[in-house]
Amino acid sequence: MRLPAVPIAAAFACGIALGLHPAVARNAASLLLLSSSFVTIAVLVLTGFLFIAIGRLLLAASASLLTWVLLGFLGVCIAEQPRDGDHVISLVEQGRLPLKTSLRWHGRLRDEPTRLPWGYGYEIELSGVAFEDALRAARGGLRLGFTAHPEGAPPPDLHAGDEVAVLTEAKRPQVFKHEGAFDRRAYLQQNVDLVATLRAPELLVRIASQTPTIGTVLAGARRRLREEIDELFSSTPQAAGVCGQCPGAANAGASALAKAPDHQQDQKKK
Repeated sequence: MRLPAVPIAAAFACGIALGLHPAVARNAASLLLLSSSFVTIAVLVLTGFLFIAIGRLLLAASASLLTWVLLGFLGVCIAEQPRDGDHVISLVEQGRLPLKTSLRWHGRLRDEPTRLPWGYGYEIELSGVAFEDALRAARGGLRLGFTAHPEGAPPPDLHAGDEVAVLTEAKRPQVFKHEGAFDRRAYLQQNVDLVATLRAPELLVRIASQTPTIGTVLAGARRRLREEIDELFSSTPQAAGVCGQCPGAANAGASALAKAPDHQQDQKKK
C-alpha cells in the first residue's frame, strides 16, 4: 500500500522544488502562469482517464505523475502570491504605516476573549487604522494581550463578532535568533500579523455589536466550555495534575506562550 505513494510524494516534492526556483518565484503572480497550470492539470487528468480506458496503464501512470508535479508547482505559486496593498504587513514594509507609536486600530473580534493565567487575550480581524487624521483600510490579524491587576478596572465585556477600536502600540511578533528557540512568528503567521499589549481597559472600546451568527454562537459555546473546565480544574487540583501529564500538555504550553505578552515571555525564558 505504501509503494504507490512513494512516486506520488517524489513527484509532488519535485513540483515544489521547481516552484521554489528563483526564476519561477519572480513570476508566481503571473495570471498566464497560473491559468496555464490549471488547464494543463485538467488536460493531464482527462488524458490519464483516457489512457486507463484504452488499457495503456504505463502512459496513464506517467500522466498521473506529471499531474502531481504540476500540483506541487501550482501549490507553491499560489502560496507565493504577494499580499494585497492594504494588508498591514505590506503597509509596514512599504513604510506607509509606522509601528513606533500608538495607533487606533479598528476591527472585529474573531473569537471570544480568551481567559489566560495572566489576564485576557483578544484576536482582532483588522479593518482599518487611524493614521494622520484619517481612517485607512488595513487588513490582517492583531493579537491583543491584557494583564489583569486586582486593583485595576476589569476589561470590557466583549464577544465574538463585536466591532472594536483599540489604542495601542502594535509590533510584529518577536523572532528569537538562537537555535532551538520557539519560533513565535512562524507559529502566528497563519492568522496573526501584529501583537500588542493593552495598557488600560479604557483603551479598548466596542463600536458596535454583531448580529448573532452560527460562528458567534459556536464561539460563545467554546468560551463557556473553557470556563467550566477552568472551574473544574481549580476545584480539583488532581485533575489539573493529570492533565499536565497528558501528551498534549507541551503543545498547550507552547500555544499559551505564543499568546503571552512579550515582557512575560522574557520572564518565562529566564
